[in-house]
Amino acid sequence: MNGVFHFIRFVAYGVASVAIRKSWNWLTADIDPIPGSKEFEIEYHQTKQKYIRLNKKKEEYNEANRQIGRDDD
Repeated sequence: MNGVFHFIRFVAYGVASVAIRKSWNWLTADIDPIPGSKEFEIEYHQTKQKYIRLNKKKEEYNEANRQIGRDDD
């Protein structure tokens, strides 16, 4: 009986540790990096590239609307 209790406790601690680790990673994943750090530069570069790409798509969309005579802006 003592062995069964230790096995159940071992499994419970294992499941709890995985759940706590995943929840902690989920909570800390959306924290903004410190300006000047490597992570900040990577995120800034990705965000800037996304902004440029979306701005270019919007301009293409606006130009297509102007060519067909619809100006919804």
